[in-house]
Amino acid sequence: MTKIEHTGITLRKKPRTNLRGLLMLYEKNFLKLKIFFPSFENNINMSYLLPEGNSSSKVTLKFIKDSKYTSTLLINQSEILNSNLINTRINVAIYHDLRMAEVITFNGKYLFWMKNKYPNKNMFHKDEKFQWNKFLSEWLIFSKKEGLSNLFIKHDAL
Repeated sequence: MTKIEHTGITLRKKPRTNLRGLLMLYEKNFLKLKIFFPSFENNINMSYLLPEGNSSSKVTLKFIKDSKYTSTLLINQSEILNSNLINTRINVAIYHDLRMAEVITFNGKYLFWMKNKYPNKNMFHKDEKFQWNKFLSEWLIFSKKEGLSNLFIKHDAL
């Protein structure tokens, strides 16, 4: 009988989401959003195109709430080429004093807890909040890299 140490197989532990990792992700998202909006004070709304096959989907970034310490940004990706996919709507709370950005709603669904019991009524994954914020992080990288930046349309009010 072969011992598992000698087979070359490594067993991975289940991914663990902790508060420290989630807060670090909030900070990274804030820094990535600063690329789009160097000064949150101006609150300039914008829209641009993201390539999707032979076509493009339209992305709109719009500030829907603003105060001294917190802003709420609505990210809407619409006109998606694949008719089976729904438009993506992400509400992001931007905490200026903490320098953090947190996804507060994703496609109309609100999530409060960092970890969920599973199974649950909404069938959220155990670390759904982390996954939403990780998606935002990766989406911002993709958007900066692949967004049709020469077609940026900045609006003072949408």
